[in-house]
Amino acid sequence: MMRWAVPAGIVAGGLAALAVGAGLASAHQGIPPGQTPATAWGFVTNPVPSLFLLAALYLYINGLNNWPNPTHPINNWQKGSFFAGILVLFAALQSPMEPLAEHYFSIHQLQHLLVRMVGPLLLLLGAPLTPMLRGMPPWLRKGVVRRLVRMPPARWVYGKITNPIFTVVTFLGLLYVWQAPGPHDLAVHNDWVHELMHGTMLISGFLFWWIVIDPKPHRSRLHYGLRVLYLGLIVLPNTLLGAAITFQEGLIYSAYQELPRPWEGLSHLSDQRFGGLMLWVPGDMMCIISAGIVMYMWYQREMEENPNPPLPLPKEEKGDGDDAGPNRR
Repeated sequence: MMRWAVPAGIVAGGLAALAVGAGLASAHQGIPPGQTPATAWGFVTNPVPSLFLLAALYLYINGLNNWPNPTHPINNWQKGSFFAGILVLFAALQSPMEPLAEHYFSIHQLQHLLVRMVGPLLLLLGAPLTPMLRGMPPWLRKGVVRRLVRMPPARWVYGKITNPIFTVVTFLGLLYVWQAPGPHDLAVHNDWVHELMHGTMLISGFLFWWIVIDPKPHRSRLHYGLRVLYLGLIVLPNTLLGAAITFQEGLIYSAYQELPRPWEGLSHLSDQRFGGLMLWVPGDMMCIISAGIVMYMWYQREMEENPNPPLPLPKEEKGDGDDAGPNRR
């Protein structure tokens, strides 16, 4: 039952960060006057994402230290993946990339790629379920989480939000909503909408990859073959959206024309086209490569379950016996 505490916690934590972060964030006006792209760090104006990332890091490390005889040990590769995911989300939400994204559409698309796809994928590859649960104080793990996961309404919600149809529709639907000119420009101008954009993208990314990855002891409800299809479902919609932005002859988003730019060498139209490519190519490649890895894991699983499959019997050759032909004497 504890296997779904992490996705439920992700949703709750994301909503909490959204509510608190939107209240603390300054108006989205890009790089503040007197600062440069090297000095405008996002955590100065809104430290809430850093606090959540540090809390996740503490729970993970503390859980590993409080797990003397692990039933499914976390190897160094998995630990490195989790730490890399923390760094990726920090870079996307707290580094100078955050204020620069208000000036450049292409940097904003890079930020969304890290928030939606790269960060959640790396964190889940770190198998965080057991370490983060063991890293919680006993009153929280036993008094809150354990009671929560035993509640029928909570189990019903978990079943709905981790349904593969829901996760893929939500993942693509939110992408299309936030790339529409109206919501996108509003997010650049408005604190609350901007935090809502990042919060929903982060949550949808975790739920999307939760279906693909098996962070022990969790097991995806999808067979490996269905996971390949699941990953393939988002390639065409992602390609269509990215290509539509890349090959657009005019400017789609007006918000990026209102602030002065640190680097004026890149035109607004070129910036928009680079952003379309950033949405299109890396997103498609991540899904294609992930599908290939899943197929390899599928092959490995089949070989483990059936290491010596029976070989086909050779066809009998005609010889000099009774069936040698009518000329036999």
